[in-house]
Order: sequence, then C-alpha cells, then structure tokens
Amino acid sequence: MSVGPTISDALAGARYEQPSGKPTKTALVAGAAGRLGERVLAHMLAASEYQRIYALASNPMTSTEPKLATVTMAEWTFPVDHVIAIPGEEAGNPAVRVRKRTEVFSSLSSDQVVPMARLAKAVGATRFMVVTPINIWSQPAAVYAGLANLSEAELYQIGFESLLLLRPSDQESRPRPRGLARRLMSLMIDTATGLMLGLRHTPLSIEDTARAAVRAMLESAHGLTIIETDRLHGLLKS
Repeated sequence: MSVGPTISDALAGARYEQPSGKPTKTALVAGAAGRLGERVLAHMLAASEYQRIYALASNPMTSTEPKLATVTMAEWTFPVDHVIAIPGEEAGNPAVRVRKRTEVFSSLSSDQVVPMARLAKAVGATRFMVVTPINIWSQPAAVYAGLANLSEAELYQIGFESLLLLRPSDQESRPRPRGLARRLMSLMIDTATGLMLGLRHTPLSIEDTARAAVRAMLESAHGLTIIETDRLHGLLKS
C-alpha cells in the first residue's frame, strides 16, 4: 500500500498530499535511521491527524516537506503530543556495522529510550510508544512477556497517559542467513512454525508493521498496552 513519497523523496523536494480535515496533533519519531523507523516516519507523515512531525537527527536541517522537521536531542525543549521510539541493537555498538537507511536521521540505542521518555514526559507528551522487534521463534512472546524487563518497568513508572509496547517479529529486520542452503532452511522453519502456531508467530513485513504501529498510536487507550504480532495483524484487518 503506497503512502506517498519516501522520506528521501520528501527531503529532496516531494510533497505529501494535503490531508482532509484539520490535523491537530504533533509527534516525534526517534530511530528513523533504520528501515523500520523510516517507514514509521513515512506513515506518520501520511496520517491526517498530525500537523507536525519531528524526527531526531544528529544535526538540524531544513526539509522541503511542510509537515517534517528534524531536531537534535539537545534542541528538543518544546511540547509534542506523541512520541514513537524505535531502538536498534546496532545503535551505539561499535562492534556492529551500522547501515543507516539515510544519514539524515539518528539511530536510537536501547539505553537511550528511558532518558528520552523522561524528557518526553517533561515537555508534555501524553502517548509514548516503544517498538522493539523480538525473535518470536527462539523467544516466544508469552515467555518474553513473563520476563522482568527493567526498562519497561521504568517507562511505566514515568506516568504517560498511554504507554504502548510493540513487540513485532524481527524476521524482516534481522540479518539474513548467509548462503542459499541456510536461507532455504530458515524459510522452511519460519513457514512451518507460522502454520502450526498461527498469527502470533506469523511475522509482518516492515511496511505492515509500520502501518500497524501508527494505527496503534492513534487508537491507543489510557494506560499500558502491550501489542504483539498477532494483535498487529488484527489492527491491519480492523
């Protein structure tokens, strides 16, 4: 499903179509340097509910897309309504080669999420979402949900009106196995597991994950909401 120009197109001069109605919300996206973060940002820009979208960047720059502005963490002292954080394991890890989708935006490491959430609360954000893809084959969602996750507990204690924890499959974003034989074996295992265990273990594409994430943000209820792969499927069908 097309959502208009890509982020690179927008920065190069393309325009998104003017949304119908009068948008009222502002949002900030952190971690737009990766594939998933870039698509989340694109769907945020296409959402008619938002009048202004900020993206964290290493250095500020002017965008030709009217709804989009880049901002550094140090410059973020103004209020926004919603914040979406998409941390990547490679961010801040010198041992992992960082392959940014675009050099414009910043990556986000997992240890930056809680400090950023505190800042978001301080400037008046009411909704905060963390998108943390997990390996649903080796670590099923039910097991993951039962683990003591200190960062998620800290996020809950900050006291947002709505806190959303998205745990989609990382199958689309994790590195592909090397070699044809390993790729075929991985595909067979993933397909068989999905057929046996249903939607909870049927991964979404990065595009669909981003679309479901933005919809979840816009439709979020008060309190803590944990959204795993099966519920993301439901959001796309509703």
